[in-house]
Amino acid sequence: MRARVSVADGRLRIDRSGVARWFGTSVDVPLSHVVSIAPADPQSVRRWIKGIRLAGIEIPRRLTWGVYRQGGKVTWWDTGSGTDALMITLRDERLDQLVVEVEDPAAVIQALKTRLPDP
Repeated sequence: MRARVSVADGRLRIDRSGVARWFGTSVDVPLSHVVSIAPADPQSVRRWIKGIRLAGIEIPRRLTWGVYRQGGKVTWWDTGSGTDALMITLRDERLDQLVVEVEDPAAVIQALKTRLPDP
């Protein structure tokens, strides 16, 4: 259950995998709206309460997919175990953060950081 992250035409695209595909196929935002990308804290990903679920599903410690509001932020989750999750912070979008599990987090971070606009 790993998402695919790609960049094309100045846009960041995250294609969902597994069960999450049933609820939609992708998230697509301009690269200029990406503020930061970093490994997500596995403990934060595994915690039981992610906020108020606005849409999606959760099987604790196995699958989290959906949109949650907590502390004034809206976060989109697409994770399984959370060990290889990334946190992508956005601006000027309806979502404030994306937490997504990928196959190789270090490779995705390296690839995206070279394409992100200077702050």
